[in-house]
Amino acid sequence: MKGIIHSEVVRAVSGSSVLAVYVVAVLMPAFVLFSDGSRFDLEGLESGAATAGLLEPLAWCAVSAAFIGAYGVTRECYYASMDRTLTGVGFRRAFSGKLVAGTLIALAVSICIFVVWTAGVSVILLRSGLSLSLTSDAWRIYGGALVGVVLGALIGGAIGWIARNYYVTAAIVLVLPMVLELALLRTAPELARFSPGLVLAAVSVPGYQDRLLDFVPALGIAIAWAAGLVAVAWFRGSRRGV
Repeated sequence: MKGIIHSEVVRAVSGSSVLAVYVVAVLMPAFVLFSDGSRFDLEGLESGAATAGLLEPLAWCAVSAAFIGAYGVTRECYYASMDRTLTGVGFRRAFSGKLVAGTLIALAVSICIFVVWTAGVSVILLRSGLSLSLTSDAWRIYGGALVGVVLGALIGGAIGWIARNYYVTAAIVLVLPMVLELALLRTAPELARFSPGLVLAAVSVPGYQDRLLDFVPALGIAIAWAAGLVAVAWFRGSRRGV
């Protein structure tokens, strides 16, 4: 198990495709930031409120974490090496090892994004005559986002094991949240708020724009999504025997 986790972590920082994965990790929060231009209208806001508003897109790092969590699985499926891995270590060890490694990698990448993002927010605030102010709301966003990242990585890893296809998994964990979930958030929030990506985001920004769930129901439903998908992935993989 430890060997599998170590191997996955090493792969996460090597290879020609790694940079693209890290770029994708920034994609979702950046998309949320720039899709709502009003975030840059800081006139009349205090530093604390302005800081929290610009940090809110970090909640969607949980969606990026789903892609990172799935990558250890989908990469091997893409290069047709999964059967060799399963033959060598067995499904149980590969399944558990990749989920744990994917979660650790997603956490490390997300923390790096937090640091870079916060530095960028500081620059934006300074140009508007404000300063970075990490209030309790800001720390709640960070903490909730990290919880979302853990659950998102598990959800993504599970979807990767279920689909065992790079493109199908990428479409489910990235395209659907970016296109379908955010569109439904504007047109049918009562339905969208229960979708995986938005319950993960709500853990960090509960009640966002009066459209997302509050913290407790969001956390409960996010855990249910993660546990349910991991159970399905485990059951399917065990039934396959590989």
